[in-house]
Amino acid sequence: MMRTDSIGDPIITSKCRRRDDQGFLIASNKGFAWRIKSQMSPYAGLYAGKSRWVRWHDVHGITRKSDGVLLITVKKRKKGKLIVDKKGNPKLLDWKMVLKKNKREDKAHFLQRKAAFYDIMVDLFNRNKGEIDPPTSDSRIL
Repeated sequence: MMRTDSIGDPIITSKCRRRDDQGFLIASNKGFAWRIKSQMSPYAGLYAGKSRWVRWHDVHGITRKSDGVLLITVKKRKKGKLIVDKKGNPKLLDWKMVLKKNKREDKAHFLQRKAAFYDIMVDLFNRNKGEIDPPTSDSRIL
């Protein structure tokens, strides 16, 4: 999966939950990826996990709900093209991301990671967001 989504060198990686799905968050200077935890496919007999990839220019904003819980608002795209409303504003989609504790992770370390999660993500977003919305993007949001 890392080869198919060129996210660059990961700055943070962590277990993360989005809606009811467990997964893994990978963030870099190019954007972030959220990978649904792989499950055994009854049809192919192979591991079949889904991936969502978002470039920073497709993020509208990041809101801190609490330590370790972010609401990431992304601009909707369909086949790379930005979806806009009747007024020409991009349509938005909210992703609630909840940081999860890793196996055998010390509780104090996890609490420190939760507290720093918002600052790290907002810093990455502000440094790399860009000033304009490109007409097309390779983000896989839906």
